[in-house]
This record gives sequence, C-alpha cells and structure tokens, in this order.
Amino acid sequence: MFNVTERSVRRTAIALSTLSLLGAAGCAATASDSGMAMPDPPMAGMSMPRSASSSGMMGQGHAMPPGMNMPRTAFSEAEMGMHRAMMMATDVNTQRTWARKMIAHHRGAIAMSQALLGSDATDAEARRMAQAVIDAQTREIAELESWLERHPG
Repeated sequence: MFNVTERSVRRTAIALSTLSLLGAAGCAATASDSGMAMPDPPMAGMSMPRSASSSGMMGQGHAMPPGMNMPRTAFSEAEMGMHRAMMMATDVNTQRTWARKMIAHHRGAIAMSQALLGSDATDAEARRMAQAVIDAQTREIAELESWLERHPG
C-alpha cells in the first residue's frame, strides 16, 4: 500500500512546480515572437553547457534541466539549436508550419555538416558528403522560403 505523507505530497508539488517553471521559461523565450516567424538566424544564441557539471546556460538563458547531463559532442550545439528552432517554427496553417519546420531541420543539417567540416575529420568521403548536404539543404531552404513568400498566412 502506498503511504501518502504530507512530506511526499510537498516534494511532488515542488517537483511539479519546478517542471512547470522550466516549461514556462521555455515558452517565455518565444512569447515576444508572434509564433508566426522563424528566428533569424534560428541557431543564434542556442548553445549547451560544455560539461555535465557546468553551470552554463542552454540557449536563451535556460539552465540545463536536471537529468539532462548529455555528453557534449561536436554536434551538440547544432542539435540543440535545430530542435529548439523546429519547436518554435509554427504557423496557423499546417503547410506553412511544415515549411518552417523543414527550414529549421535543414539549417540543423547544415550546422551539423559544418561542424564535421570544422572538425578533425579526415575521411574524404565523409567530408564530400557533408559538403553535398550543405549544398542541397541550402537550395531546399531557398525553395521553401520562396514558397512561404508566395503563400502568405
């Protein structure tokens, strides 16, 4: 039988309040944005602590949530930026939302490819593929942005 004590209820309430505040902080970062436009550029200001014990901040002044002590790699900043930008890329129209999310996704692919090219990676094929991703995704972003311009909300 589960024994509910005042102390366990208080701990649960504190934990839920903390999670709510973290969620609200994430929403507050986009409150000044109408939600109808991508940040320009979408990867700006989106970084991750350099180590699990770091007191650094994760983008927009948000502390890394407890339990999110992920190893930092050459791709961490690009990944975090891409996921945040994709979450913020919304519109009242489903098609425009899709286009905005794809732009964020493609920008993330470019950032990850640039991270590879800026690393100690020496495999010629991997470097060629990374550059091909940059070239293709850049073209697709231009196509999606053009579509968005031709199809205003």
